[in-house]
Amino acid sequence: MTRRFLLLALAIVLAGCAVRGSERAQAPVDEAERLQRAREAELSVRADFGLLGRIAVRHGDSAGSGRFDWQQRGSAYTLNFLAPVATRNWRLEVRPGKAVLIEANGAVRLAASAEELLSRELDWRLPADALRYWVLGVRTPQVAGRVEYDADGQLRLIEQSGWTIRYEEFDGSRAPALPRKLRARSGDREVRIVVRRWTLE
Repeated sequence: MTRRFLLLALAIVLAGCAVRGSERAQAPVDEAERLQRAREAELSVRADFGLLGRIAVRHGDSAGSGRFDWQQRGSAYTLNFLAPVATRNWRLEVRPGKAVLIEANGAVRLAASAEELLSRELDWRLPADALRYWVLGVRTPQVAGRVEYDADGQLRLIEQSGWTIRYEEFDGSRAPALPRKLRARSGDREVRIVVRRWTLE
């Protein structure tokens, strides 16, 4: 009887340790998620930002890269792209329901969305509207997805809309921290962004 009682007590103690261990393992993830949601809440009300950097886009055998200047003003934005070859420079102006691509030779192209325009004119199949959020290191609102954090609780990965966005470096001198390097991939489509300078209003 005593032996049976001791075995039962040992089982209860071990079960308690396992639960507490699980709670300890889960706590950092819960804290990282809490901090991420706080970041997203803060950045959602700061709708105006700008960034300078480099972008590389690949879709199968088609690829392009160059410097860019992105200016976001609420739901509208302007993207200036400067390629190594001057004739491939262009300017993209986007407003709700309208996108305009102005090429280096003065040609103007129109479409209902940035995705449609970039795909049709440049063969760049990328989620331009979602990038507005991912480049800040936040999830696209009201879209299901998955996130991962590193051992320090820093955002490492977002999966949304069939894309995997990996964050390779953050600018920790800012509050909240903003991405410096990220890579978004979906099948044979890939976008790499390196930010040289942020402005956040």
